[in-house]
Amino acid sequence: MIHLSGVFYQYPASGGRVLNGIDLRVDRAEYIVVCGGNGSGKSTFGYLLNGLIPHFFGGTLTGTVTVAGMDTRNGTGSDMAAAVGLVFQNPDAQLFNMTVEKEIAFGLESLGLVPEHIDRRIDAVAGAFDIGHLLNTSPENLSGGEKRLVAIASVICLDPSVIVLDEPFANLDQEAAVRVRQILKQIYQSGKTVVVIEHLMADLLEDATRCVLVRDGRICFDGEPPAAGDHLIREGLVSRYPIRHRVISQPQSCRPVVSVKNLSCRMNGTRILENVSFDLNSGESVALIGKNGAGKTTLIKHLNGLLCSGAGSVVVHGIDAGKFSPQEMASSVGLCFQNSNDQFFKSSVKEELMAGLSMTGRRDDLWMNEICDMFDLRRLLEISPYQISEGEKKRVAIGSILAMKPEVLVLDEPTAGQDGRFREALARMLKKYERRNHTILIVTHDLDFARATTDRWIVLENGRIASDGSPGEKKWGQDSRLTGLLSSGGLNRGV
Repeated sequence: MIHLSGVFYQYPASGGRVLNGIDLRVDRAEYIVVCGGNGSGKSTFGYLLNGLIPHFFGGTLTGTVTVAGMDTRNGTGSDMAAAVGLVFQNPDAQLFNMTVEKEIAFGLESLGLVPEHIDRRIDAVAGAFDIGHLLNTSPENLSGGEKRLVAIASVICLDPSVIVLDEPFANLDQEAAVRVRQILKQIYQSGKTVVVIEHLMADLLEDATRCVLVRDGRICFDGEPPAAGDHLIREGLVSRYPIRHRVISQPQSCRPVVSVKNLSCRMNGTRILENVSFDLNSGESVALIGKNGAGKTTLIKHLNGLLCSGAGSVVVHGIDAGKFSPQEMASSVGLCFQNSNDQFFKSSVKEELMAGLSMTGRRDDLWMNEICDMFDLRRLLEISPYQISEGEKKRVAIGSILAMKPEVLVLDEPTAGQDGRFREALARMLKKYERRNHTILIVTHDLDFARATTDRWIVLENGRIASDGSPGEKKWGQDSRLTGLLSSGGLNRGV
């Protein structure tokens, strides 16, 4: 089904090869998990399989790539799309229609299916992914996890012979992740070939028939999943967090750094937040968790002035955040976006890292050097942020916010698309930041990371706070509303 022989590849105007001699044969009805560190060439490998390389990205490709009996150099776009479905790592790069229903229908219409058949497929895939309530919604108004579900659904409904998914579990809540995992297993069992490029591997490897490990554009392991564990650990792909010594919260009599009172928000006629209230204290590390579409990203955008709903209040160090611009709030609240591409506007990584310092006047070369070393950014400094991998983009985005030393650090899905080595590095960096008495708020579905870095969890459910407290408290195991949220399904655990 898939045959790669002597494949080398270099992107246009790049400094070196991304793939360095890939030889791989995949038979029909195999389930492959491809893993490797950030920048190892995994996504590039995925682009090979549906002809985006060389037809879209250009560059220099040597060797042969044959998929479903077609040489990808010779196959047309429509031929490859019918045979190979590719779900991008960044769903925003894949969604462009006015509604979710039109997004799913687009590919089906391209295949020339009759309207009745299209409607049946849309109903079936919407039911399988539990996105029927989103069909009339614009993709622009969806959460990151909901966008990912729509992107996956729009490809799977085409029924290709080979399905390639790049980081399909990033940004998904636990129930959605388990649902996607079950669907992929059913597709493989139906006789199709499934290729998943992923960092969250534990139970996923139990479903797969084969694991391929990529390092520096080369395959360094190819074998049965049970034999992959030691290799993954040696490559730093499995997080090993130190035991967290719980921090005792400050007395309630202390003035909070952030105070949110009765915050409500409606967008396009839909209620997103309703009467949300909580405080954040100095030196406190807090996780904001909840299902996809719960309102988490909308909530944190109120903390630095990106959004001002007018209902309720957000006070940071005694000032009303809604009355100041994000630039004016930058020294107080640093917000790292869920989609790193939305954060970039400079021509090099170095310029991105330095961009916020002119606003805050807090330049610290020692601190910047520490960020570059811990996040492995030195080799990227002169490269455009748009020419690096999605995982590397996330590192740059987080580094650029940390460089400003904001008093309140807000990170939206910081571990999405990240290998184990970076997750550990980020946990260490956040511990140092916390010791400086800064306040940290982390929006995440990665519950292992939340346990390693935070002492308090705020759970958002349908725009309301469902729970607020220590994850070790007895109530967390007794509240039926939290059961699906906290059952990890194995996807956030190591091997």
